[in-house]
Amino acid sequence: MALPKSEMEHVDAKVFENAAVISNSEVATILSEYMRQRREEKPTFQPEPLVQKTLEYVQKFNCGTNPEAVQAMRNYMETFGLKPFEWGLIANLLPEDTDEATKLIPSLVDHPDDPPEEHRSILPEELDRILAELQNLRHA
Repeated sequence: MALPKSEMEHVDAKVFENAAVISNSEVATILSEYMRQRREEKPTFQPEPLVQKTLEYVQKFNCGTNPEAVQAMRNYMETFGLKPFEWGLIANLLPEDTDEATKLIPSLVDHPDDPPEEHRSILPEELDRILAELQNLRHA
């Protein structure tokens, strides 16, 4: 039996209230470690199909395979006051320039009708520098 739509909205908010945003690369690291530990415990371990498919997906669409570089990317972006969901989108989509980033992630642009406390003033040149540095870290 499904919950009424009005109640589902509140359930969704509760479920994600304390959720952390992580990149595909971070998911790949976590799942790989999980599988490594399970295989160490039981060499014949076979993950559930959903776990295996998820791992294959995040490995295909990850922002880097070096966990230290991925952590450096996160630390770097956090210094610019990006919201967690913005960090996750940038890390997973890896836009090449400001134009692409702001089209994919409209919240990166301050809008006149936004409350003043939400204005971050990330200039296009600064966003281009951020994206260029992320590309460098990705290939580290």
